[in-house]
Amino acid sequence: MKYFDMLVEKLKQNKITKDDFLKEIKEIKSLEDVDTDDLENLRLLGLPICDDDEGFYLKTSKTDIKDQKFCIVDIEASGSKPSEYQIIEIGAVMIQNGVEIDRFETFVYTDLLPESITILTGITLEDLKDAPSLAFVLEKFRLFLADAVFIAHNVKFDYNFISASMQQVGFGPLLNRKLCTIELSRKCFVAQKYGLGFLMEFFDISFGSQHRALVDARMADYVFKQCLSTLPQEISTTEELIEFSCPPKKKKKKKNKSKV
Repeated sequence: MKYFDMLVEKLKQNKITKDDFLKEIKEIKSLEDVDTDDLENLRLLGLPICDDDEGFYLKTSKTDIKDQKFCIVDIEASGSKPSEYQIIEIGAVMIQNGVEIDRFETFVYTDLLPESITILTGITLEDLKDAPSLAFVLEKFRLFLADAVFIAHNVKFDYNFISASMQQVGFGPLLNRKLCTIELSRKCFVAQKYGLGFLMEFFDISFGSQHRALVDARMADYVFKQCLSTLPQEISTTEELIEFSCPPKKKKKKKNKSKV
């Protein structure tokens, strides 16, 4: 998604014309199976794209944090790679202006579950035998998520796993803006560790046993709200928040040219 990320950077900085937008998005290989001429398709994939007389831009660049919908997500899976394993549980909390407005929780059917995952999560094949299929769950979750900002504790894992799973069942990749509560926490308060379990001890709060999707999503939601309460005053829009949460970019070291 390198070229998609480059396009998003342009949309964050300036409005671009419809012709330029459509030209650039057609060149993105991961979207070759998506009808990118239909902007509603892109919005359904989660891209918060808007347009006016001046061109196209990201809605999140102009949305105040208090008005933004944030979807805090956690998944449990039968293994770490979406190419070999699958999601077995999704939990998510939708919040706006610091208030929970909806939640999503479901098991996902599978007939293969390593014992190590049962030991870690407490989820058994008996729990999953009557659960809905992966395609059914992902379709419902796509509608639930819409174009909200996708948030997770270690967002790269949950976002990429769900996005890969979406593509496997023919729904196209996730294009939502995303934010990691681990990285945001590091910017907002000092702790010895930033794992979810440690932070719950740090804040002296519990929502139940860890390694269950909705419990972990609610934990991450709590951490996110703690971070919002400590933000610098100049951070007011959703994109400013996302940018603030990102770790500093590493500068590439210049290679020393050997003298002949």
